[in-house]
Amino acid sequence: MNAVEALQKVYFLEHLLPEEFEALAEMMDLRPYVAGDKILTQGEATTNFYIIDSGHVNLRHTDKTGLEKPISSKGPAEFFGVKMFTTQEPSEYTFEAVGRAEMWTVERQDWDALLEKFPDVLDHMPELQAEYKRLTRGLEWLAPGEIVELAMRRHWWGLFLMIRWPLLVAIIFTIAFSISSSLGVANELPWVTPLYGIVMLVCLLWGIYLALDWFNDTYVVTNKRVTRYNKVLFFSDSRNEIPIEKIQAQNIRRGGIISTFLNISDLRITSAASEGLGVEFQQLGDVKRMQRAIAIQQTRLAERKSAAERERVRALIANEIRHYVLEHPAAPEKAKAAPVPLAPRPFYARFTTLWKPKPKAPAASKSGWGGLWKSLYGTEMREGKTVTWRKHHYVLLRQIFWGLVVMVILIALGSFVTIGGMPFQLTANGVYAALGIIMLPALLFIAWEWADWRNDLYKLTETEIIDIESLPFGLRYRENRAELPKIQDIKTTRPRFVNTLLNFGNVEVRVAGNAEPFTFHSVGRPHLVADEISERIEILKVRAAERAAREQTRQIVDAIVAYHRLAVTERYQNVPPPSTAASLQPNLPAPSENPASSLTPADNSDGVAPSRQTTERDGEFPPE
Repeated sequence: MNAVEALQKVYFLEHLLPEEFEALAEMMDLRPYVAGDKILTQGEATTNFYIIDSGHVNLRHTDKTGLEKPISSKGPAEFFGVKMFTTQEPSEYTFEAVGRAEMWTVERQDWDALLEKFPDVLDHMPELQAEYKRLTRGLEWLAPGEIVELAMRRHWWGLFLMIRWPLLVAIIFTIAFSISSSLGVANELPWVTPLYGIVMLVCLLWGIYLALDWFNDTYVVTNKRVTRYNKVLFFSDSRNEIPIEKIQAQNIRRGGIISTFLNISDLRITSAASEGLGVEFQQLGDVKRMQRAIAIQQTRLAERKSAAERERVRALIANEIRHYVLEHPAAPEKAKAAPVPLAPRPFYARFTTLWKPKPKAPAASKSGWGGLWKSLYGTEMREGKTVTWRKHHYVLLRQIFWGLVVMVILIALGSFVTIGGMPFQLTANGVYAALGIIMLPALLFIAWEWADWRNDLYKLTETEIIDIESLPFGLRYRENRAELPKIQDIKTTRPRFVNTLLNFGNVEVRVAGNAEPFTFHSVGRPHLVADEISERIEILKVRAAERAAREQTRQIVDAIVAYHRLAVTERYQNVPPPSTAASLQPNLPAPSENPASSLTPADNSDGVAPSRQTTERDGEFPPE
């Protein structure tokens, strides 16, 4: 079948416009696979969509102990990789070709190009929009490949406790107004009724504000972390989180008759660096449900790690054996660009391009006006793999504010004197000299505060975070460093209205073994700073796993090579000399015309899965 016929088999594409459908068909590639090829590996980000043209694909799943289990198989006209269109989350299964197979493939970058050409294409895919909303629950701060397992709020009793004061005030004034009306006081005093109306309006607005505050306090479990996101409407927000793999303890507390009767509990989740703080989920109505969600994600994380480790070791062993035993050059690996998440984007863009690599910011030039500006006033500088942040410009403005006020006053006085003439028969030179003498300390104050702001640096390298605070001329210097793998949890806060308005705040990083957290004070876009730190940690984890796999592989391959050499040595030692062998066997059979016929076992490259089970059900996406 051709590309158009393949796309016609995908039910969630049936609402596309003809021109959108044709454009999607044109960007599809037909890729061949042979037996044993891994098309999509468990734990790998789902960045491609596949439709089987011919052949079969087996699905298998690896549990946290490393045991592989077959799941099902797929045949022609079936598809997988649907999450490429939505969240690009890691696959829960490994898809492997069973013999020769061909797949129609849509790559993420091609799909992004289609979105730019047809911005309304997502409106014609309602099933995928519903799936995206189900996976993300409308949370805009999720990282690429991150989905929501469970999102909860405080119990309704918590809402009642928050609004009890405006409710109590409203009840008291209502009772008082009713009594005064029945006694005729409201008729005698005309201001009573307007006062009651004002009080009721204030209580209503007060209650709505508190209800929104309750609604915005969200407890979330994703496939990457547990998070408490608290947003105070128009004023501040904070995000306190711990990665799933860093969770070390869960403590449940419940007290009081009402809490026992309504099954309300507090859940505190801690890591190695939390020191009793951690992430606290208050007034949960079903704490066991939250714990089950965390346990599910811990299991899935362990399964993905186990599967990735097993596949990594297999690939390394295969390459080593091919090189040392079979003496063939190692097969080149397909380079896969590491996905880099984007900054928050509109819904239609985030819906499909969360894993689209963002263009690298140009390195700050050490010459030219652009480099000079970044060096003197920049709040984010990138040089190679190192990112350096300074405090927000608002902090600089606040530090030099009084110096600027003095400067403005002195300049205004100088302008007034120049235009209006010298007062009190003073000489012009004397007035200007006095203004200059007073202006000099203001200039020195501004220069000092600017240098102080400029010397406070927060750096992120490939392996560590660095917090530097220094006074001008090095009069006082403090530097704290911590390795990224030791980071346990990250917290971001925008504590005041001005922080929310200008989008700057604090990033607090807790490190195992350190009592005091690392705090990046007043950095711009704190949520993105925290996300970039998390990304660097993930990259280091992958590298560490690869190093461990290589070390394990070397030991295994060394044993195989030693066995191979021993077997070759034994075989040659037991073979008689050529002349003797020829005299003993003068009539050797002619060589076979088909040498491959003697090989065992027979190649099964054209075979299909012995038993084909489908796991698709009406109205559901197939297993990913």
